Amino acid sequence: MLVGFKRLTTQIFDDNGKPKGDPIVIEGKQNKGATTKADISGLSKDPTKVAGSDITYYISRTGVGDVKADLGLLDVPEDEVDLLLGWLASESGISYLGETTEAPYASMLLESSDGHGNVALLGFFRGTFSRDKVSMESLDPSETFKPEADDWSYSAMASDADDETKGQYIGKYAGSDAETISKLRSQVLRTSDTAEVPTPPKA
Repeated sequence: MLVGFKRLTTQIFDDNGKPKGDPIVIEGKQNKGATTKADISGLSKDPTKVAGSDITYYISRTGVGDVKADLGLLDVPEDEVDLLLGWLASESGISYLGETTEAPYASMLLESSDGHGNVALLGFFRGTFSRDKVSMESLDPSETFKPEADDWSYSAMASDADDETKGQYIGKYAGSDAETISKLRSQVLRTSDTAEVPTPPKA
């Protein structure tokens, strides 16, 4: 059982799979964005039954399905939006979306709590963020404005970072052991690698 959605931390990677700049943290700090929901799917592959001797002889069930996370994110700073989605940011402050737009590979660490109050972590080793739409709606002058979260998606793929995580999509831990928490963070965010300062792509 997971209780709450406290924090999302993501690390962008360069073309060589190395961390590019500091992790982006969304945790409810004023004007820095907040998390509202995370629905994770594709954790099981659809089983395929194989017949033999007039019975179901074998069920193929190895691996995972289309692993992804549907996210609700509120008020993410626009420069971080550009970084995560690969929008081209010009010196004038205008960002461009077009035929060469390509979101960078990034890892993602989601933080919640379990039913006993321990830290609960789900780490995605590699994938890309996407945001399919931007919505506008007229204000009702008789009501107080209440901002709504934007819908984001994260499409996961298998890790190729090291022998322990290679081929894995997600790392999960729920507990209070600081060393284990640090290990999973390091595996997901690759904190042991050299980081570079990230800047949005230039138009």
